Amino acid sequence: MNPTWHRVLTQVFLAINSLFWLPWGIVNLIWPKSWSGQVIPGLNVYILSSPVARTEVRAMYGGLQIAIGIFALIGAFRPKHRDSVLLFFVLALTGLAACRLGGMIAEHEKSYLSFSTKIAPGRYNQVGLAMYELPNAIFAWVLLLLRPRRPGMDNTEIDDLRTENENLRSQLTSREAEVPAS
Repeated sequence: MNPTWHRVLTQVFLAINSLFWLPWGIVNLIWPKSWSGQVIPGLNVYILSSPVARTEVRAMYGGLQIAIGIFALIGAFRPKHRDSVLLFFVLALTGLAACRLGGMIAEHEKSYLSFSTKIAPGRYNQVGLAMYELPNAIFAWVLLLLRPRRPGMDNTEIDDLRTENENLRSQLTSREAEVPAS
C-alpha cells in the first residue's frame, strides 16, 4: 500500500476509534448505569444496584476506555507510536470479537450478528460484534498487514554482514601475524 494512503487511513481509523472509546468511557464514568438500560434503551447488560458494581463499571468501562481513546489519539497524531497503537487495536479488537463470538457459541445463541442501530433486548452481543468489533478488527488487520515496510535488514542482509565481519576479522588476524613483534 502507498505509504501516504496507509498513514492517512491509519490516522482516520485511530481517530474514529478514539471518538468511540473516549466518549463512551466518559459516559460510563459519569453514568455507570448506562449498562443497565437507563441511558441507552435495550442495553440491559448488568444489574448495577450495588456501589461495588457501579465502581467496577466506572473503572473498567470508564477509566480504561478513556485511556484507550487517548491511546488512539496518540497513535493518530504521533507517528513514532502509530504502529504500536495499531498493533494494540489489532489485538484488542480481535480478542473482543473472538471472545464475544465464543461466548455466544458457548451460550447457544441462535444468531451471532445483528446489523442494527437499535439494540433489541438480549441482542447487545450480536450488535456489538456486527457493527463494531468484527469490521474494525478486520480493518485493523488489513492496515497492519498492508503497512509499508520500513527500510531495514532482512535475514539475508544480516547473514551477508556476518560473513563480511568474519572475513575482516580473518584479514586482521593474518595482518597481525605478519607484523613482527617488537
